[in-house]
Amino acid sequence: MDHRIKYYPVGNGDTSLISLSDNTKIIIDLNVTVDSEDDSDESRYDVKEDLLSELNTDGDIPFTDVHVLTHPDNDHCRGFEKTFYTGDPHDYSDTHLEEGLIRIDELWFSPRIFTEYQKDLSDDAKAFRKEAERRIDLHKSDNSKKDEPGNRIKIIGYSNDSELNGLEQLIVIPGNIIDIINGSQKSDFSFFVHAPFRDDTDNNEERNDTSVVMQAKFDVLDTQNAGLAMFGGDAGALIWEKIYEKSDDEDLEFDLFLAPHHCSWKFFNTTSHSDGSEPVESSTTILDKHREGATVISSSRPFESYDDDLPPHLKARKYYKETVSGGFLVTSEEPSKDKPLPIEFRITLNGPQRIDSKSSSSASKSGLVTAAVGKPKTYGRKSV
Repeated sequence: MDHRIKYYPVGNGDTSLISLSDNTKIIIDLNVTVDSEDDSDESRYDVKEDLLSELNTDGDIPFTDVHVLTHPDNDHCRGFEKTFYTGDPHDYSDTHLEEGLIRIDELWFSPRIFTEYQKDLSDDAKAFRKEAERRIDLHKSDNSKKDEPGNRIKIIGYSNDSELNGLEQLIVIPGNIIDIINGSQKSDFSFFVHAPFRDDTDNNEERNDTSVVMQAKFDVLDTQNAGLAMFGGDAGALIWEKIYEKSDDEDLEFDLFLAPHHCSWKFFNTTSHSDGSEPVESSTTILDKHREGATVISSSRPFESYDDDLPPHLKARKYYKETVSGGFLVTSEEPSKDKPLPIEFRITLNGPQRIDSKSSSSASKSGLVTAAVGKPKTYGRKSV
């Protein structure tokens, strides 16, 4: 089986699925709305239904090996309660199965989830935090169930928050590699952790800048780093500047780059693009680390519905397309705006190759791919 990455069409939001060669599944962020289940509207893609068709089962219970929340904005955790099972995994019932709730074997999150005021969190973000706290309590008390599937955790980024005392063995700070996924060490895959940094986790008032930022590294046969994919949540220009200053070139390279904050100008500069600002050097230098044939993916609404106050931004798209010439794909525009489908790639010896989006589910099973890196699809309510 090949490694695969699927970017779902969820409007201005993020939902991505990584499938590894051994069938390990990693879901990064979630933006699922009731709208997506409306069969009469083909512009809405049913992400939950697709996830259930992709995921493995433990007996009858669908599960993902890992779910990563990059940061607790609603467009990155919307639908958490209606998509995932929370609570003691032993209490998963027939009712939960009928609802199609997905068990999360290992939950990854930034410490920032604990420093937000309740009033600043959506109901789904609160549900995520409650589940994280339940698991943390098991680990703090050294409960015998703490390492069972459905109770595991990994904390990305360090913090001075006392909530994390005693959990140091579960914390991964920037500059480190993660190659143990849901208790299993991988020989052909890893994440390099870039952010969040401690100061941003504890002191930054901008929630977007506490996003988990990681480079996914895929090996194929004896070829190391055959595919490289960057995930950055909604991290802005100042965070990427820190990442640039602290990182080796090899940890900044990419074949696939998920444009931060749904192709917002904030990746390029903290000053509004409407004020005539130009990209800061660190952001354009990071984009220059792209490998031949690299593609930028904008997980956003269509550009034709452009609004100067919300992403996606035309000026940002211009710079992405000028700097990364391999391709620029918008999840809500592929293969068409009125009937979007996920963008999916498989990782080959020659890098990521696009799977034909018009037959995505059958293609992912048969391995049918197009000749070159390619195109995506969309759904979801407008959100920032």
